[in-house]
Amino acid sequence: MGDKKNNWFYIKNFKINSLFWRTFLIIAVLLLIPFIAIGVIFYSNILSTAEDEIILENSSKLDNVKNVVDNTLNECDMLSSYIASNDHTQPFMLGSSDNSSFADLTTFSSTIPLIYEYIDSVYIYSERSNSAFIGGTEQPMEEIPDDSWLDSYEELNDRRGVIIPRQKNGSYPPLITIIKPIYVADEKMGAVIMNINSQKLYRATVSNRYSNGEEFFMLDSSGRLLMASNIAYFDEESQQIEQLASGAFADVLPETFTVNGEEHILLYSDSGQFTFRYIGTYPISLYADKFSTMRWQIIIVALMLLVFGFILAYIASVKSYSPLREIITFLDTANPADNMTSKDQNELIYIINSIKLHIEDKKKMEEILEERIAMLKKSQYEMLQAQINPHFLYNTLETINWMAYQLSHSENPVSEALVNLANFFRNALPSSGYLISIEEEIKYTKDYINILNLRYGDLFDIEWDIDPAIMSCTIIKICLQPVIENAVYHGFKPKGDKGLLVISGIRLENNIILTVKDDGIGMEADEVDSLNQRLQAEAYNGKRNIGLANVNKRIKIIFGKAYGIKVESTFGKGTCVYITIPATE
Repeated sequence: MGDKKNNWFYIKNFKINSLFWRTFLIIAVLLLIPFIAIGVIFYSNILSTAEDEIILENSSKLDNVKNVVDNTLNECDMLSSYIASNDHTQPFMLGSSDNSSFADLTTFSSTIPLIYEYIDSVYIYSERSNSAFIGGTEQPMEEIPDDSWLDSYEELNDRRGVIIPRQKNGSYPPLITIIKPIYVADEKMGAVIMNINSQKLYRATVSNRYSNGEEFFMLDSSGRLLMASNIAYFDEESQQIEQLASGAFADVLPETFTVNGEEHILLYSDSGQFTFRYIGTYPISLYADKFSTMRWQIIIVALMLLVFGFILAYIASVKSYSPLREIITFLDTANPADNMTSKDQNELIYIINSIKLHIEDKKKMEEILEERIAMLKKSQYEMLQAQINPHFLYNTLETINWMAYQLSHSENPVSEALVNLANFFRNALPSSGYLISIEEEIKYTKDYINILNLRYGDLFDIEWDIDPAIMSCTIIKICLQPVIENAVYHGFKPKGDKGLLVISGIRLENNIILTVKDDGIGMEADEVDSLNQRLQAEAYNGKRNIGLANVNKRIKIIFGKAYGIKVESTFGKGTCVYITIPATE
Protein backbone atom coordinates (compact mmCIF):
# COMPACT_ATOMS: atom_id res chain seq x y z
CA MET A 1 0.00 0.00 0.00
CA GLY A 2 2.94 2.35 0.70
CA ASP A 3 4.24 2.03 -2.89
CA LYS A 4 0.84 2.89 -4.30
CA LYS A 5 0.58 5.95 -2.05
CA ASN A 6 4.01 7.16 -3.15
CA ASN A 7 3.12 6.72 -6.83
CA TRP A 8 -0.17 8.56 -6.58
CA PHE A 9 1.34 11.22 -4.34
CA TYR A 10 3.76 12.33 -7.03
CA ILE A 11 1.26 11.82 -9.87
CA LYS A 12 -1.32 14.06 -8.19
CA ASN A 13 1.35 16.61 -7.23
CA PHE A 14 2.64 17.10 -10.80
CA LYS A 15 -0.81 16.56 -12.41
CA ILE A 16 -0.80 16.71 -16.22
CA ASN A 17 2.94 17.40 -16.28
CA SER A 18 3.62 14.05 -14.60
CA LEU A 19 5.80 11.69 -16.62
CA PHE A 20 3.40 8.91 -15.63
CA TRP A 21 0.50 10.43 -17.58
CA ARG A 22 2.70 11.17 -20.58
CA THR A 23 4.01 7.62 -20.59
CA PHE A 24 0.52 6.23 -20.13
CA LEU A 25 -0.87 8.17 -23.11
CA ILE A 26 2.01 7.17 -25.40
CA ILE A 27 1.74 3.47 -24.51
CA ALA A 28 -2.07 3.52 -24.76
CA VAL A 29 -1.94 5.04 -28.26
CA LEU A 30 0.74 2.58 -29.40
CA LEU A 31 -1.31 -0.35 -28.10
CA LEU A 32 -4.73 0.81 -29.28
CA ILE A 33 -3.73 1.65 -32.85
CA PRO A 34 -2.96 -2.00 -33.77
CA PHE A 35 -5.98 -3.18 -31.75
CA ILE A 36 -8.28 -0.82 -33.67
CA ALA A 37 -6.69 -1.74 -37.01
CA ILE A 38 -7.06 -5.45 -36.30
CA GLY A 39 -10.65 -4.89 -35.18
CA VAL A 40 -11.57 -3.04 -38.39
CA ILE A 41 -9.97 -5.71 -40.57
CA PHE A 42 -11.61 -8.48 -38.54
CA TYR A 43 -15.03 -6.81 -38.75
CA SER A 44 -14.85 -6.31 -42.52
CA ASN A 45 -13.61 -9.86 -43.13
CA ILE A 46 -16.26 -11.40 -40.89
CA LEU A 47 -19.11 -9.53 -42.59
CA SER A 48 -17.79 -10.35 -46.06
CA THR A 49 -17.54 -14.09 -45.34
CA ALA A 50 -20.50 -14.56 -42.99
CA GLU A 51 -23.07 -15.01 -45.77
CA ASP A 52 -20.90 -17.60 -47.54
CA GLU A 53 -20.40 -19.47 -44.28
CA ILE A 54 -24.13 -19.48 -43.56
CA ILE A 55 -24.87 -20.78 -47.07
CA LEU A 56 -22.17 -23.46 -46.71
CA GLU A 57 -23.58 -24.43 -43.33
CA ASN A 58 -27.10 -24.82 -44.72
CA SER A 59 -25.85 -26.57 -47.86
CA SER A 60 -24.23 -29.11 -45.57
CA LYS A 61 -27.49 -29.43 -43.63
CA LEU A 62 -29.41 -29.94 -46.89
CA ASP A 63 -26.94 -32.62 -48.03
CA ASN A 64 -27.30 -34.43 -44.71
CA VAL A 65 -31.09 -34.42 -44.97
CA LYS A 66 -30.86 -35.54 -48.62
CA ASN A 67 -28.70 -38.51 -47.64
CA VAL A 68 -31.09 -39.52 -44.84
CA VAL A 69 -34.17 -39.30 -47.09
CA ASP A 70 -32.39 -41.05 -49.98
CA ASN A 71 -31.35 -43.91 -47.72
CA THR A 72 -34.87 -44.20 -46.28
CA LEU A 73 -36.49 -44.30 -49.72
CA ASN A 74 -33.83 -46.68 -50.97
CA GLU A 75 -34.66 -49.03 -48.09
CA CYS A 76 -38.37 -48.85 -49.02
CA ASP A 77 -37.47 -49.47 -52.67
CA MET A 78 -35.48 -52.58 -51.73
CA LEU A 79 -38.40 -53.86 -49.62
CA SER A 80 -40.67 -53.43 -52.66
CA SER A 81 -38.14 -55.22 -54.87
CA TYR A 82 -37.91 -58.07 -52.39
CA ILE A 83 -41.68 -58.61 -52.45
CA ALA A 84 -41.90 -58.17 -56.23
CA SER A 85 -39.07 -60.63 -56.99
CA ASN A 86 -40.24 -63.27 -54.51
CA ASP A 87 -41.06 -66.57 -56.22
CA HIS A 88 -44.27 -66.93 -54.20
CA THR A 89 -45.85 -63.86 -55.84
CA GLN A 90 -46.00 -65.52 -59.28
CA PRO A 91 -48.96 -67.85 -58.46
CA PHE A 92 -51.01 -64.82 -57.48
CA MET A 93 -49.99 -63.03 -60.68
CA LEU A 94 -51.30 -66.07 -62.60
CA GLY A 95 -54.59 -66.07 -60.71
CA SER A 96 -53.88 -68.39 -57.76
CA SER A 97 -53.53 -67.33 -54.13
CA ASP A 98 -53.81 -70.67 -52.37
CA ASN A 99 -50.09 -71.11 -51.81
CA SER A 100 -49.34 -71.02 -48.06
CA SER A 101 -45.94 -69.41 -48.68
CA PHE A 102 -47.62 -66.58 -50.56
CA ALA A 103 -49.99 -66.16 -47.63
CA ASP A 104 -46.94 -65.73 -45.37
CA LEU A 105 -45.58 -63.14 -47.81
CA THR A 106 -48.81 -61.13 -47.79
CA THR A 107 -48.85 -61.31 -43.99
CA PHE A 108 -45.29 -59.96 -43.99
CA SER A 109 -46.38 -57.16 -46.35
CA SER A 110 -49.25 -56.21 -44.05
CA THR A 111 -46.90 -55.98 -41.04
CA ILE A 112 -44.42 -53.64 -42.75
CA PRO A 113 -46.52 -50.52 -41.87
CA LEU A 114 -46.37 -51.64 -38.24
CA ILE A 115 -42.55 -51.77 -38.38
CA TYR A 116 -41.98 -48.55 -40.32
CA GLU A 117 -44.19 -45.76 -39.02
CA TYR A 118 -43.89 -43.73 -42.24
CA ILE A 119 -45.13 -46.61 -44.49
CA ASP A 120 -48.89 -46.22 -44.88
CA SER A 121 -49.71 -49.50 -46.67
CA VAL A 122 -48.45 -52.15 -49.11
CA TYR A 123 -50.60 -53.56 -51.98
CA ILE A 124 -49.78 -56.60 -54.13
CA TYR A 125 -51.70 -56.10 -57.41
CA SER A 126 -52.46 -58.81 -60.02
CA GLU A 127 -53.38 -57.55 -63.45
CA ARG A 128 -54.81 -60.92 -64.58
CA SER A 129 -57.21 -61.33 -61.64
CA ASN A 130 -57.76 -57.55 -61.43
CA SER A 131 -57.44 -57.76 -57.66
CA ALA A 132 -54.98 -56.80 -54.94
CA PHE A 133 -53.90 -58.10 -51.58
CA ILE A 134 -54.33 -55.30 -49.03
CA GLY A 135 -53.66 -55.97 -45.38
CA GLY A 136 -53.42 -59.71 -46.05
CA THR A 137 -56.84 -59.86 -47.79
CA GLU A 138 -57.50 -60.16 -51.52
CA GLN A 139 -59.97 -57.58 -52.84
CA PRO A 140 -61.31 -56.97 -56.37
CA MET A 141 -60.12 -53.65 -57.80
CA GLU A 142 -63.68 -52.41 -58.26
CA GLU A 143 -64.07 -52.56 -54.47
CA ILE A 144 -60.81 -50.69 -53.77
CA PRO A 145 -61.37 -46.90 -53.66
CA ASP A 146 -57.65 -46.11 -53.55
CA ASP A 147 -56.73 -46.74 -57.19
CA SER A 148 -55.18 -43.43 -58.32
CA TRP A 149 -51.90 -45.27 -58.83
CA LEU A 150 -53.40 -47.56 -61.49
CA ASP A 151 -52.85 -45.17 -64.42
CA SER A 152 -49.18 -44.79 -63.53
CA TYR A 153 -48.86 -48.58 -63.36
CA GLU A 154 -50.41 -49.03 -66.81
CA GLU A 155 -48.00 -46.48 -68.32
CA LEU A 156 -45.00 -48.08 -66.60
CA ASN A 157 -42.46 -49.79 -68.87
CA ASP A 158 -39.40 -49.57 -66.61
CA ARG A 159 -38.58 -52.70 -64.61
CA ARG A 160 -37.03 -50.48 -61.92
CA GLY A 161 -40.46 -49.04 -61.20
CA VAL A 162 -41.49 -45.48 -60.53
CA ILE A 163 -42.08 -43.19 -57.55
CA ILE A 164 -45.06 -40.83 -57.78
CA PRO A 165 -46.80 -38.30 -55.49
CA ARG A 166 -50.50 -38.79 -54.89
CA GLN A 167 -53.26 -38.61 -52.32
CA LYS A 168 -55.08 -41.54 -50.78
CA ASN A 169 -58.72 -41.45 -51.90
CA GLY A 170 -58.20 -37.83 -52.93
CA SER A 171 -57.64 -36.63 -49.35
CA TYR A 172 -55.13 -36.62 -46.52
CA PRO A 173 -52.47 -37.89 -46.24
CA PRO A 174 -50.27 -37.02 -49.23
CA LEU A 175 -48.41 -40.16 -50.29
CA ILE A 176 -45.15 -41.05 -51.97
CA THR A 177 -46.00 -44.26 -53.83
CA ILE A 178 -43.39 -46.72 -55.05
CA ILE A 179 -44.74 -48.86 -57.93
CA LYS A 180 -42.50 -51.89 -58.42
CA PRO A 181 -43.65 -54.03 -61.43
CA ILE A 182 -43.81 -57.84 -61.18
CA TYR A 183 -42.78 -59.75 -64.32
CA VAL A 184 -43.58 -63.38 -65.11
CA ALA A 185 -41.76 -64.76 -68.16
CA ASP A 186 -40.85 -61.19 -69.21
CA GLU A 187 -44.48 -60.12 -69.12
CA LYS A 188 -45.68 -57.45 -66.72
CA MET A 189 -48.35 -59.20 -64.66
CA GLY A 190 -48.79 -56.89 -61.66
CA ALA A 191 -46.94 -54.73 -59.15
CA VAL A 192 -46.09 -54.06 -55.51
CA ILE A 193 -47.56 -50.74 -54.48
CA MET A 194 -45.79 -49.29 -51.39
CA ASN A 195 -47.42 -46.13 -50.04
CA ILE A 196 -45.27 -43.84 -47.87
CA ASN A 197 -46.92 -41.16 -45.73
CA SER A 198 -44.92 -38.07 -46.74
CA GLN A 199 -45.81 -36.14 -43.56
CA LYS A 200 -44.62 -38.96 -41.29
CA LEU A 201 -41.51 -39.38 -43.44
CA TYR A 202 -40.86 -35.63 -43.06
CA ARG A 203 -41.21 -35.85 -39.28
CA ALA A 204 -38.92 -38.91 -39.11
CA THR A 205 -36.13 -37.57 -41.31
CA VAL A 206 -36.34 -33.77 -41.57
CA SER A 207 -38.19 -32.10 -38.68
CA ASN A 208 -35.41 -32.41 -36.11
CA ARG A 209 -32.92 -30.88 -38.59
CA TYR A 210 -35.12 -28.06 -39.95
CA SER A 211 -36.52 -26.43 -36.83
CA ASN A 212 -35.66 -22.71 -37.06
CA GLY A 213 -38.08 -21.61 -39.76
CA GLU A 214 -36.27 -23.36 -42.62
CA GLU A 215 -38.36 -25.27 -45.16
CA PHE A 216 -37.53 -28.50 -47.00
CA PHE A 217 -39.08 -29.73 -50.28
CA MET A 218 -38.57 -32.82 -52.43
CA LEU A 219 -39.61 -32.69 -56.11
CA ASP A 220 -39.56 -35.41 -58.78
CA SER A 221 -38.08 -34.92 -62.25
CA SER A 222 -41.37 -33.45 -63.48
CA GLY A 223 -41.43 -30.82 -60.77
CA ARG A 224 -44.19 -32.54 -58.81
CA LEU A 225 -44.01 -32.16 -55.03
CA LEU A 226 -43.16 -35.38 -53.19
CA MET A 227 -42.53 -34.14 -49.65
CA ALA A 228 -42.95 -30.90 -47.69
CA SER A 229 -43.58 -29.73 -44.16
CA ASN A 230 -47.18 -28.62 -44.71
CA ILE A 231 -50.01 -30.47 -46.48
CA ALA A 232 -51.12 -27.15 -47.98
CA TYR A 233 -48.14 -27.27 -50.35
CA PHE A 234 -49.70 -30.33 -52.05
CA ASP A 235 -52.51 -28.21 -53.47
CA GLU A 236 -52.27 -28.60 -57.25
CA GLU A 237 -52.91 -24.87 -57.65
CA SER A 238 -50.13 -23.87 -55.26
CA GLN A 239 -48.27 -21.05 -57.01
CA GLN A 240 -45.40 -21.32 -54.55
CA ILE A 241 -44.54 -24.87 -55.62
CA GLU A 242 -44.97 -23.95 -59.30
CA GLN A 243 -42.53 -21.05 -58.88
CA LEU A 244 -40.17 -23.24 -56.85
CA ALA A 245 -40.14 -26.01 -59.49
CA SER A 246 -39.70 -23.66 -62.47
CA GLY A 247 -36.70 -22.00 -60.88
CA ALA A 248 -35.12 -25.12 -59.42
CA PHE A 249 -35.14 -27.25 -62.57
CA ALA A 250 -33.91 -24.35 -64.68
CA ASP A 251 -30.88 -24.29 -62.36
CA VAL A 252 -31.40 -20.55 -62.05
CA LEU A 253 -32.89 -20.14 -58.64
CA PRO A 254 -34.34 -16.76 -57.69
CA GLU A 255 -32.32 -14.94 -55.08
CA THR A 256 -35.23 -15.09 -52.67
CA PHE A 257 -38.44 -17.07 -52.41
CA THR A 258 -41.54 -16.24 -50.37
CA VAL A 259 -42.66 -18.97 -47.99
CA ASN A 260 -45.66 -18.24 -45.75
CA GLY A 261 -45.19 -14.53 -46.33
CA GLU A 262 -41.50 -14.52 -45.33
CA GLU A 263 -38.51 -14.10 -47.63
CA HIS A 264 -36.19 -17.14 -47.86
CA ILE A 265 -32.93 -17.88 -49.65
CA LEU A 266 -33.03 -21.09 -51.69
CA LEU A 267 -30.52 -23.95 -51.94
CA TYR A 268 -30.93 -27.18 -53.90
CA SER A 269 -29.22 -30.56 -54.19
CA ASP A 270 -29.91 -33.50 -56.52
CA SER A 271 -30.58 -36.97 -55.15
CA GLY A 272 -27.70 -39.37 -55.51
CA GLN A 273 -30.00 -42.37 -56.02
CA PHE A 274 -33.24 -41.12 -57.59
CA THR A 275 -34.33 -38.51 -60.11
CA PHE A 276 -35.33 -36.14 -57.33
CA ARG A 277 -34.26 -32.65 -56.40
CA TYR A 278 -34.12 -31.55 -52.78
CA ILE A 279 -34.68 -27.88 -52.01
CA GLY A 280 -33.99 -26.12 -48.74
CA THR A 281 -35.07 -22.59 -47.89
CA TYR A 282 -33.44 -20.41 -45.25
CA PRO A 283 -35.28 -17.41 -43.70
CA ILE A 284 -33.55 -14.11 -44.37
CA SER A 285 -34.56 -13.02 -40.87
CA LEU A 286 -32.13 -15.59 -39.45
CA TYR A 287 -29.36 -13.93 -41.47
CA ALA A 288 -30.26 -10.62 -39.85
CA ASP A 289 -30.33 -12.21 -36.39
CA LYS A 290 -26.93 -13.81 -36.92
CA PHE A 291 -25.42 -10.61 -38.30
CA SER A 292 -26.87 -8.65 -35.38
CA THR A 293 -25.44 -11.17 -32.91
CA MET A 294 -22.12 -11.07 -34.74
CA ARG A 295 -22.00 -7.26 -34.63
CA TRP A 296 -22.66 -7.23 -30.90
CA GLN A 297 -19.97 -9.86 -30.39
CA ILE A 298 -17.50 -7.76 -32.37
CA ILE A 299 -18.47 -4.63 -30.41
CA ILE A 300 -18.04 -6.48 -27.10
CA VAL A 301 -14.67 -7.85 -28.21
CA ALA A 302 -13.62 -4.36 -29.32
CA LEU A 303 -14.62 -2.88 -25.95
CA MET A 304 -12.77 -5.67 -24.17
CA LEU A 305 -9.70 -4.96 -26.31
CA LEU A 306 -9.96 -1.27 -25.43
CA VAL A 307 -10.21 -2.06 -21.73
CA PHE A 308 -7.40 -4.60 -22.06
CA GLY A 309 -5.30 -2.01 -23.92
CA PHE A 310 -5.82 0.58 -21.19
CA ILE A 311 -4.99 -1.99 -18.51
CA LEU A 312 -1.79 -2.98 -20.32
CA ALA A 313 -0.93 0.67 -20.80
CA TYR A 314 -1.49 1.34 -17.11
CA ILE A 315 0.60 -1.66 -16.02
CA ALA A 316 3.40 -0.72 -18.43
CA SER A 317 3.26 2.89 -17.23
CA VAL A 318 3.45 1.85 -13.59
CA LYS A 319 6.38 -0.47 -14.40
CA SER A 320 8.20 2.24 -16.32
CA TYR A 321 7.40 4.80 -13.62
CA SER A 322 8.62 2.56 -10.80
CA PRO A 323 12.33 3.39 -11.33
CA LEU A 324 11.49 7.08 -11.06
CA ARG A 325 9.47 6.40 -7.94
CA GLU A 326 12.34 4.37 -6.48
CA ILE A 327 14.76 7.23 -7.18
CA ILE A 328 12.37 9.77 -5.69
CA THR A 329 11.81 7.54 -2.64
CA PHE A 330 15.58 7.20 -2.26
CA LEU A 331 16.03 10.97 -2.39
CA ASP A 332 13.09 11.80 -0.14
CA THR A 333 13.60 12.88 3.44
CA ALA A 334 11.14 12.16 6.23
CA ASN A 335 8.62 14.59 4.68
CA PRO A 336 8.80 14.59 0.87
CA ALA A 337 6.40 17.50 0.51
CA ASP A 338 8.96 19.86 2.14
CA ASN A 339 11.34 19.34 -0.78
CA MET A 340 8.79 20.26 -3.44
CA THR A 341 8.66 23.82 -4.68
CA SER A 342 6.78 25.68 -7.35
CA LYS A 343 9.83 25.26 -9.59
CA ASP A 344 9.28 21.47 -9.67
CA GLN A 345 7.35 21.04 -12.93
CA ASN A 346 7.69 17.25 -13.14
CA GLU A 347 9.46 14.29 -11.62
CA LEU A 348 12.78 14.80 -13.41
CA ILE A 349 13.11 18.40 -12.23
CA TYR A 350 12.16 17.28 -8.74
CA ILE A 351 14.83 14.56 -8.85
CA ILE A 352 17.47 17.09 -9.95
CA ASN A 353 16.53 19.49 -7.16
CA SER A 354 16.47 16.66 -4.62
CA ILE A 355 19.91 15.42 -5.70
CA LYS A 356 21.28 18.94 -5.18
CA LEU A 357 19.87 18.97 -1.67
CA HIS A 358 21.15 15.47 -0.83
CA ILE A 359 24.65 16.17 -2.11
CA GLU A 360 24.96 18.81 0.61
CA ASP A 361 23.90 16.28 3.23
CA LYS A 362 26.70 13.66 3.10
CA LYS A 363 25.85 12.27 6.48
CA LYS A 364 22.33 11.43 5.39
CA MET A 365 23.66 9.72 2.28
CA GLU A 366 26.07 7.67 4.38
CA GLU A 367 23.23 6.54 6.66
CA ILE A 368 21.13 5.48 3.67
CA LEU A 369 24.12 3.63 2.19
CA GLU A 370 24.75 1.83 5.46
CA GLU A 371 21.11 0.82 5.57
CA ARG A 372 21.33 -0.64 2.05
CA ILE A 373 24.53 -2.52 2.99
CA ALA A 374 22.81 -3.93 6.07
CA MET A 375 19.92 -5.15 3.90
CA LEU A 376 22.41 -6.75 1.50
CA LYS A 377 24.17 -8.52 4.36
CA LYS A 378 20.82 -9.75 5.63
CA SER A 379 19.99 -11.13 2.15
CA GLN A 380 23.38 -12.88 1.99
CA TYR A 381 22.79 -14.38 5.43
CA GLU A 382 19.39 -15.72 4.37
CA MET A 383 20.99 -17.34 1.29
CA LEU A 384 23.60 -19.02 3.51
CA GLN A 385 20.86 -20.15 5.89
CA ALA A 386 18.94 -21.68 2.95
CA GLN A 387 22.06 -23.68 2.07
CA ILE A 388 22.32 -24.97 5.65
CA ASN A 389 18.69 -26.15 5.79
CA PRO A 390 19.17 -29.38 3.71
CA HIS A 391 22.08 -30.43 5.91
CA PHE A 392 20.01 -29.65 9.00
CA LEU A 393 17.23 -31.84 7.55
CA TYR A 394 19.67 -34.76 7.09
CA ASN A 395 21.02 -34.34 10.66
CA THR A 396 17.51 -34.11 12.10
CA LEU A 397 16.46 -37.32 10.31
CA GLU A 398 19.59 -39.05 11.65
CA THR A 399 18.76 -37.85 15.18
CA ILE A 400 15.17 -39.13 14.92
CA ASN A 401 16.53 -42.42 13.55
CA TRP A 402 18.91 -42.75 16.55
CA MET A 403 16.05 -41.99 18.98
CA ALA A 404 13.84 -44.64 17.32
CA TYR A 405 16.70 -47.13 17.53
CA GLN A 406 17.28 -46.33 21.23
CA LEU A 407 13.62 -46.85 22.04
CA SER A 408 13.47 -50.30 20.48
CA HIS A 409 17.19 -51.28 20.97
CA SER A 410 17.10 -52.76 17.46
CA GLU A 411 16.33 -52.08 13.84
CA ASN A 412 12.63 -51.31 13.33
CA PRO A 413 10.30 -50.12 10.51
CA VAL A 414 10.43 -46.50 11.68
CA SER A 415 14.21 -46.50 11.72
CA GLU A 416 14.35 -48.18 8.32
CA ALA A 417 11.88 -45.67 6.81
CA LEU A 418 13.89 -42.72 8.16
CA VAL A 419 17.11 -44.06 6.68
CA ASN A 420 15.47 -44.58 3.29
CA LEU A 421 13.85 -41.13 3.45
CA ALA A 422 17.14 -39.45 4.35
CA ASN A 423 18.88 -41.16 1.43
CA PHE A 424 16.04 -40.19 -0.89
CA PHE A 425 16.12 -36.51 0.20
CA ARG A 426 19.89 -36.42 -0.14
CA ASN A 427 19.45 -37.43 -3.77
CA ALA A 428 16.37 -35.29 -4.44
CA LEU A 429 17.39 -31.89 -3.02
CA PRO A 430 19.06 -29.57 -5.54
CA SER A 431 22.36 -29.20 -3.70
CA SER A 432 23.62 -32.48 -5.17
CA GLY A 433 23.15 -31.63 -8.90
CA TYR A 434 20.74 -33.04 -11.46
CA LEU A 435 22.73 -35.88 -13.12
CA ILE A 436 23.85 -39.11 -11.45
CA SER A 437 24.89 -42.57 -12.55
CA ILE A 438 22.32 -45.27 -13.25
CA GLU A 439 23.82 -47.25 -10.35
CA GLU A 440 23.12 -44.37 -7.93
CA GLU A 441 19.63 -43.88 -9.36
CA ILE A 442 18.86 -47.57 -8.79
CA LYS A 443 20.20 -47.31 -5.23
CA TYR A 444 17.93 -44.35 -4.41
CA THR A 445 15.03 -46.04 -6.22
CA LYS A 446 15.42 -49.09 -3.97
CA ASP A 447 15.25 -46.76 -0.95
CA TYR A 448 12.00 -45.38 -2.36
CA ILE A 449 10.63 -48.91 -2.97
CA ASN A 450 11.50 -49.83 0.63
CA ILE A 451 9.35 -46.89 1.78
CA LEU A 452 6.48 -48.11 -0.45
CA ASN A 453 6.79 -51.64 0.94
CA LEU A 454 6.66 -50.31 4.51
CA ARG A 455 3.46 -48.45 3.64
CA TYR A 456 1.66 -50.98 1.44
CA GLY A 457 3.11 -54.24 2.67
CA ASP A 458 2.84 -57.16 0.25
CA LEU A 459 1.18 -55.15 -2.58
CA PHE A 460 3.71 -56.11 -5.27
CA ASP A 461 6.90 -58.03 -6.00
CA ILE A 462 9.80 -56.51 -7.90
CA GLU A 463 12.33 -57.98 -10.30
CA TRP A 464 15.54 -56.21 -11.44
CA ASP A 465 17.18 -57.01 -14.79
CA ILE A 466 19.75 -54.23 -15.35
CA ASP A 467 22.73 -54.82 -17.65
CA PRO A 468 25.85 -54.21 -15.47
CA ALA A 469 27.53 -52.53 -18.46
CA ILE A 470 25.22 -49.51 -18.20
CA MET A 471 25.56 -48.90 -14.45
CA SER A 472 28.16 -46.15 -14.92
CA CYS A 473 26.13 -44.28 -17.57
CA THR A 474 24.50 -40.96 -16.70
CA ILE A 475 20.80 -40.38 -16.02
CA ILE A 476 18.73 -37.53 -14.59
CA LYS A 477 17.93 -37.77 -10.89
CA ILE A 478 14.50 -39.03 -9.78
CA CYS A 479 13.79 -40.70 -13.10
CA LEU A 480 12.52 -44.14 -12.09
CA GLN A 481 10.64 -43.21 -8.89
CA PRO A 482 7.74 -41.29 -10.55
CA VAL A 483 7.24 -44.13 -13.06
CA ILE A 484 7.14 -46.70 -10.24
CA GLU A 485 4.74 -44.46 -8.30
CA ASN A 486 2.37 -44.39 -11.33
CA ALA A 487 2.53 -48.19 -11.56
CA VAL A 488 1.65 -48.57 -7.84
CA TYR A 489 -1.11 -45.92 -7.65
CA HIS A 490 -2.69 -46.40 -11.09
CA GLY A 491 -1.83 -50.02 -11.79
CA PHE A 492 -1.67 -52.19 -8.66
CA LYS A 493 -4.03 -50.36 -6.27
CA PRO A 494 -7.06 -50.37 -8.67
CA LYS A 495 -6.29 -54.00 -9.54
CA GLY A 496 -6.96 -55.14 -5.96
CA ASP A 497 -4.51 -58.02 -6.24
CA LYS A 498 -0.79 -58.55 -5.77
CA GLY A 499 1.22 -57.38 -8.75
CA LEU A 500 4.65 -57.85 -10.30
CA LEU A 501 6.95 -54.96 -11.22
CA VAL A 502 9.83 -55.73 -13.62
CA ILE A 503 12.56 -53.07 -14.07
CA SER A 504 15.08 -53.76 -16.83
CA GLY A 505 17.78 -51.83 -18.66
CA ILE A 506 19.83 -52.50 -21.79
CA ARG A 507 22.14 -50.66 -24.14
CA LEU A 508 20.92 -50.47 -27.74
CA GLU A 509 23.61 -48.99 -30.02
CA ASN A 510 24.16 -45.45 -28.68
CA ASN A 511 21.07 -45.41 -26.49
CA ILE A 512 20.00 -46.86 -23.16
CA ILE A 513 16.46 -48.24 -22.82
CA LEU A 514 15.08 -48.52 -19.27
CA THR A 515 11.79 -50.39 -18.98
CA VAL A 516 9.30 -50.36 -16.10
CA LYS A 517 6.67 -53.04 -16.68
CA ASP A 518 3.72 -53.87 -14.42
CA ASP A 519 0.82 -56.31 -14.61
CA GLY A 520 -1.64 -53.82 -13.15
CA ILE A 521 -5.04 -52.70 -14.41
CA GLY A 522 -3.66 -51.12 -17.60
CA MET A 523 -5.25 -48.43 -19.80
CA GLU A 524 -7.62 -48.19 -22.74
CA ALA A 525 -6.06 -47.67 -26.19
CA ASP A 526 -7.41 -44.14 -26.63
CA GLU A 527 -6.09 -43.14 -23.20
CA VAL A 528 -2.62 -44.48 -24.11
CA ASP A 529 -2.66 -42.58 -27.43
CA SER A 530 -3.67 -39.36 -25.68
CA LEU A 531 -0.92 -39.80 -23.05
CA ASN A 532 1.79 -40.40 -25.69
CA GLN A 533 0.64 -37.35 -27.64
CA ARG A 534 0.94 -35.20 -24.52
CA LEU A 535 4.42 -36.63 -23.87
CA GLN A 536 5.49 -35.81 -27.44
CA ALA A 537 4.28 -32.22 -27.10
CA GLU A 538 6.99 -29.77 -26.15
CA ALA A 539 4.80 -27.66 -23.83
CA TYR A 540 4.70 -28.57 -20.17
CA ASN A 541 2.51 -26.57 -17.78
CA GLY A 542 4.64 -27.24 -14.72
CA LYS A 543 1.68 -27.74 -12.39
CA ARG A 544 3.01 -31.10 -11.23
CA ASN A 545 6.57 -31.56 -10.02
CA ILE A 546 6.51 -35.35 -10.14
CA GLY A 547 5.02 -37.50 -12.86
CA LEU A 548 5.62 -38.93 -16.30
CA ALA A 549 5.32 -35.51 -17.97
CA ASN A 550 7.88 -34.03 -15.55
CA VAL A 551 10.37 -36.85 -16.11
CA ASN A 552 9.84 -36.75 -19.88
CA LYS A 553 10.34 -32.97 -20.04
CA ARG A 554 13.51 -33.06 -17.94
CA ILE A 555 14.97 -35.79 -20.17
CA LYS A 556 14.27 -33.68 -23.28
CA ILE A 557 15.76 -30.55 -21.68
CA ILE A 558 18.98 -32.33 -20.63
CA PHE A 559 19.49 -34.82 -23.49
CA GLY A 560 17.42 -33.43 -26.40
CA LYS A 561 14.06 -33.92 -28.17
CA ALA A 562 15.04 -37.35 -29.54
CA TYR A 563 14.84 -38.86 -26.05
CA GLY A 564 12.06 -39.26 -23.49
CA ILE A 565 9.22 -41.58 -22.46
CA LYS A 566 6.85 -43.81 -24.42
CA VAL A 567 3.95 -45.82 -22.91
CA GLU A 568 2.38 -49.08 -24.06
CA SER A 569 -0.58 -50.55 -22.22
CA THR A 570 -3.38 -53.09 -22.57
CA PHE A 571 -6.46 -52.73 -20.39
CA GLY A 572 -6.68 -55.58 -17.92
CA LYS A 573 -3.13 -56.80 -18.61
CA GLY A 574 -0.74 -54.06 -17.58
CA THR A 575 1.45 -51.16 -18.65
CA CYS A 576 5.02 -50.86 -19.95
CA VAL A 577 6.94 -47.53 -19.79
CA TYR A 578 10.04 -47.15 -21.98
CA ILE A 579 12.65 -44.52 -20.94
CA THR A 580 15.18 -43.70 -23.68
CA ILE A 581 18.39 -41.74 -22.90
CA PRO A 582 21.79 -41.46 -24.62
CA ALA A 583 24.58 -43.78 -23.48
CA THR A 584 26.90 -41.25 -21.84
CA GLU A 585 29.22 -41.57 -18.86
